Amino acid sequence: MDKTLNSEAHSGNAELARDAVQGILKAKKILKMYPPNNPIYIKTADEIYNKFKNFLELNNELSLKISQNEILFNDEEVYYNPEKEDNLALFFFKDGIREITFLRGFSQNEFKDFIGILNADFESTAVEDDLVTLLWERDFEHIKYIATEEFLSDEDYQESRVYVKAEDKAYPDDNFAKAYSDGLKEPIRRASAPVFLREDDFKYITKEIEEKGIYPQIEKIITLVFELIYQTKDDVIFSEVVGFIENIINYCIKNGNFQKVCFILDSIKSFAEDGSLEMRNIEILKGAYNIINNKLFIQEVGKTLESDLIIEENEFTAFAKHLDKTSIPHLIQMLGELQRIRSRRFVINALTVVGKFDVKTLAEGLHSDKWYVVRNIIVVLGKIADSWSLEYLTKTLTHPDPRVRKEVIKTLAGIGGANVLRHFKNALNDDILSVRITAVREMGNIKTEAAKNILLTELAKKDFLLKDFTEKKEFYEAVAHRDDPQVRDFLRTALKKRKFWKKIKNDETRACAAYALGIIGDKESVPYLEKAKHSKNKLLNAFASAALRRLTN
Repeated sequence: MDKTLNSEAHSGNAELARDAVQGILKAKKILKMYPPNNPIYIKTADEIYNKFKNFLELNNELSLKISQNEILFNDEEVYYNPEKEDNLALFFFKDGIREITFLRGFSQNEFKDFIGILNADFESTAVEDDLVTLLWERDFEHIKYIATEEFLSDEDYQESRVYVKAEDKAYPDDNFAKAYSDGLKEPIRRASAPVFLREDDFKYITKEIEEKGIYPQIEKIITLVFELIYQTKDDVIFSEVVGFIENIINYCIKNGNFQKVCFILDSIKSFAEDGSLEMRNIEILKGAYNIINNKLFIQEVGKTLESDLIIEENEFTAFAKHLDKTSIPHLIQMLGELQRIRSRRFVINALTVVGKFDVKTLAEGLHSDKWYVVRNIIVVLGKIADSWSLEYLTKTLTHPDPRVRKEVIKTLAGIGGANVLRHFKNALNDDILSVRITAVREMGNIKTEAAKNILLTELAKKDFLLKDFTEKKEFYEAVAHRDDPQVRDFLRTALKKRKFWKKIKNDETRACAAYALGIIGDKESVPYLEKAKHSKNKLLNAFASAALRRLTN
């Protein structure tokens, strides 16, 4: 095809992509004003959905790259808005979405659900989750997205500024506070010229803190208390000091300050390992360190995650690295009690960190009566991805909830290996269509002879002809990922096959074969596609014509 025609095709696709993007913007502005059964809503939704349909009839996918003020299709700008108000690009970008792709097969129901998510009132207290988590929970078949964990929220920035200003005002000209703050930037070390405190001094400080509540000066307090660790000789007073450290840890947890918790835990560890303390005191310190693994403490962590406090995910993950395997059952229990998806994501990260120390205990979560707990444990096992994980994961392929079965198929595909194919083969006969399609797609991504042969065997079965068109198309697209002579011969044979009985079903299969030949780019099939193009069956006619356009361009 000459450059002029290529340019025209590219320009045409870009214009269709621009129409679809404008449709999303229109949907956000208009559809939220009417209930779904309103005639205006129905008419507008149909018009906008047709914009996507027009694009996807000619292309396999509509992939949009998103930056703060613009949306790109094939590196061409299809939307731009430098303003903050009504900025569709910023709407996606601030919640971390960097690319969103609509796949061929994108249905009208999926479109309505997608627009419903976009029109959620994210400012309302009733909507506790962000755009990414709502998309993840809906689990669209024909929408894929790439998201980063960096969120751009005006409220986040404003709260951050307010917090800094409030902290600045707490110690306007307090050099003492600054000195302690600077000191905390370095690891705790024994002072070369310490200011010694008597036991009476410690009791006075403790009383002042408890009565006057001077916890905002937390950095000063931490530094003073750890100095007392070195200076206290009396066992009773030492235990009181350590008990006070535990109180500080709890205080920081309730206020969502996981960074300070990590600082305290690192300091405890450093003190316990430097060899300057008596063994009995080291054991007391270790007891303070290990409180973070007990059930009551983990429950407090859960309450904090469910609160409206701003918690940095990297700080929480750093905290999770201090947990040990005894925390696993409590974290799994918390996973089933948390209401916010974002909170569950924090716990998933924590279980990924500690779960590798005891995969057997982690796998107990697969017996939960809550489907989302089972699915999340599958995600964790997939991230850990060791040989023990595979043993436990395969047992969930018979779970009663199809969402769980789909998740384990995706996870097994991510782990890979020859052993997963037999499990995929069983999943191809699942009772639920979406589960079967998930298995087909994942097998399509496995570039091995064994995977190819399983797919071709399924395609050759007599009852394959009777499958739903959508499922048949997925199978043919999966084999089209392998461009080899055996696949090409199979597809050409399927395209040429004619039947008097069950002609409509056979023409569906021929249409799928034409579609796959177009994907592969098999120019030798052009004569057969030309014949199919003149079929009275509209579906076969359309797919053969589309394949010819691809092969002759």
